[in-house]
Amino acid sequence: MVWRKMLQQESEHQWLAISAFFVFVLIGAIFLRGTSHLPGIDMTDNELGLEHRIIESVYLDSNNYVALEYSAGEYNLVSVNNGEPDYILAEMTDYDESRINNLELLTNDSVLIGNALDNMLLHDGSSISPFTTNYGDADFLTTNIKQSSDEEQNYLMITLESDNNRSIRGLNSSGITSAETQNLANVDWEKIQHISNDLWMLSGRYNQPATTGDESPAAPNLKPVWATVLWNGGYIAPMFEKLHIGEYGEYHSMINLNQEKIIIAGTHETILFDYTTGSVENIGYSSVSGVADKHDSAWLFNGKDSRSVLRFHDESWEVKSLPHVIPLTVETTGFDGETIYLHGIDDNGAAKVMTFDTTAVGSIESGSGFINLAFIIISLVMFAVMTVNISDKFR
Repeated sequence: MVWRKMLQQESEHQWLAISAFFVFVLIGAIFLRGTSHLPGIDMTDNELGLEHRIIESVYLDSNNYVALEYSAGEYNLVSVNNGEPDYILAEMTDYDESRINNLELLTNDSVLIGNALDNMLLHDGSSISPFTTNYGDADFLTTNIKQSSDEEQNYLMITLESDNNRSIRGLNSSGITSAETQNLANVDWEKIQHISNDLWMLSGRYNQPATTGDESPAAPNLKPVWATVLWNGGYIAPMFEKLHIGEYGEYHSMINLNQEKIIIAGTHETILFDYTTGSVENIGYSSVSGVADKHDSAWLFNGKDSRSVLRFHDESWEVKSLPHVIPLTVETTGFDGETIYLHGIDDNGAAKVMTFDTTAVGSIESGSGFINLAFIIISLVMFAVMTVNISDKFR
């Protein structure tokens, strides 16, 4: 064959093969540069309507989620199944939906609903029922709750006690409510994350005391704070273990990924905490929302008009460029197992949804994935041809 004879005449045609290879590498580099943006991104209208802002959301799967929405001056809790909304608290006219601040997805796909005013409710997909958190004689309300990720399925709660102070209590699977923790002074806890076994994490705001005379009581100096908490599932009150006070902003997300590290993401700083060694690393990245996917990755999204996202994967950080700026003021995020949802409003005040397909990263559908595959295939073909020629020479 002609191509075989050309390749066999090394002295005359070797330069041609080498030149062709370098041209391929150069063209591939140009295409890789042009396809370096994060794939799988789409912008859609809110399926409830452009005037329906999504304030909080939890996703059961791609077709089923529960959300707190705001429209026409009213808050409503809605369950959406295949695009069909069901206003699940419509019959409870005395329930203040505007105060809902906690939607907790449980392991059985039920959703706990709390508004820091009434008793907690449990939505199992078809009905609403009360969810008891107080099995003792104490008088308190639950402002936030988190289910453990282990087999015990215990709960840790941020509570508002009868003296109007925030505290911490535990609720185990046997219906035992723990005693309250003596809260740290000037700290308002807001979010909870289960880490491992008896170890939990809290984040909130630290109200710095006015000691220098420069702080105004009307505008206190608020700092973000997080702490680890020990609780063994019994009646004894949870106990604070480690406390860290940040400099500015607030912590919006705590993401536990690989049974060793947890990401505490904030509007001015991001912390990588190794709870097996106790080490704390400050990552120079600010964000407004964060979410984990099923690939042991964390995604941190910056605010409106940002052009990149930060991804933590395989023990390393990577800044991913976006094909265009984020056109939304993000209000809440969700993840359905494959797709990340950013709910927000655009410059015109219309409710929009920006989606990120996590399965498209590095796949054949992405430009870089296709070029990587093409490079591998062509390289294998070239090496196979060279091997055949070498074999022919020896024969």
